[in-house]
Amino acid sequence: MEKAVKIYFSIFFLLVVFGMVMVFNVKMFNVPSAEASLLPQIRGFIFNFAFAGIAFIAAYLVNISWLKNSSRYLVIFIIILLIATLIIGTERNGAKRWINLYFMMLQPSEFAKIVAVIYISEVMTKKGERVQLLKDLLSICVVVVSIVGLIAIEDLGTATIICGTAMLMLLLGGMKKKYLLYLAPLAVAAFCVMVFMPGKGYRIARLQSFMEPCSPEYRYETGLQQCRAQVALSIGGTTGVGFGNSTVKVKDLPESQTDFIFPIIGEEFGFIGSVCVILMFMIMFGIGTYFVLHLHETFNFYMVAGFVLMLAIQVLINLLVVSSLAPNKGVPLPFISYGGSAFTSYSIMVGLILNAVTSESRR
Repeated sequence: MEKAVKIYFSIFFLLVVFGMVMVFNVKMFNVPSAEASLLPQIRGFIFNFAFAGIAFIAAYLVNISWLKNSSRYLVIFIIILLIATLIIGTERNGAKRWINLYFMMLQPSEFAKIVAVIYISEVMTKKGERVQLLKDLLSICVVVVSIVGLIAIEDLGTATIICGTAMLMLLLGGMKKKYLLYLAPLAVAAFCVMVFMPGKGYRIARLQSFMEPCSPEYRYETGLQQCRAQVALSIGGTTGVGFGNSTVKVKDLPESQTDFIFPIIGEEFGFIGSVCVILMFMIMFGIGTYFVLHLHETFNFYMVAGFVLMLAIQVLINLLVVSSLAPNKGVPLPFISYGGSAFTSYSIMVGLILNAVTSESRR
């Protein structure tokens, strides 16, 4: 187990370092002026890395029992934050997802993912076999729907990830398959409501454009990112154009340092480099599955399984989006895409996974 922990952490660290290098590589070509380039970028990287590092250490050292007993308070706190975001949040690119703390932009939806997994794990641990009863599932569904509903107003991608993870955790916990027949249509109906809700017309346009993003109708509007991503991946070929030599990243692919950083990796490192990155994720998830199968405490089992599933779903959605196999949802690539809140939340997930595994192995 100790060797698996070291490999897991090593891959996590390598992906983080590689991500920082790639983000710096992209952002240096997409700054408003020469004066705004070097120092602010370096300062931002140092702050994000330090903040995420502190969060990782805190998650690795926190008492798991305290975390389990505090799950309901965490739910209340995150719901308050999500409501505050809708009221006083800062809007970017047409979405109000951030709270300006002046020293950083906080995105509560990223931390809501962690809280949702912890809460579901705590309830399923306490309910035990009773989680198969409909009335006991409702307590989980009410909280998850409350969190997802507040998030989906501005961030449908994160809401989808939480819903998918919650559903898989319930199935893992022994939820009767017939209940899936009730929950699945409700989830689809809720998704349709969020897509067609007033003021969110861009969501419909994304659904319409993802099949043919490079068509004349969409290539300069809602299909722009996915179209340029296809161009970048095709340019890369087998071995890529070389580190730093991407042409698409130069103000040609919006948000190439965040949600669409993988196409830049594909352009600069080619098919071989892309496969290497995907293999690192696959090894990480394989080891995560190994952890889950060797955990004995129920809460640890569900929590680690939830985080492993959540990270896997997020990677899968990002890769499907950038390859135009799914509509654009604004989902970043874990550990690699730029974003302080996202990077911190991933670090907390990994810290809690390693905390649960090492705490049991020491006994």
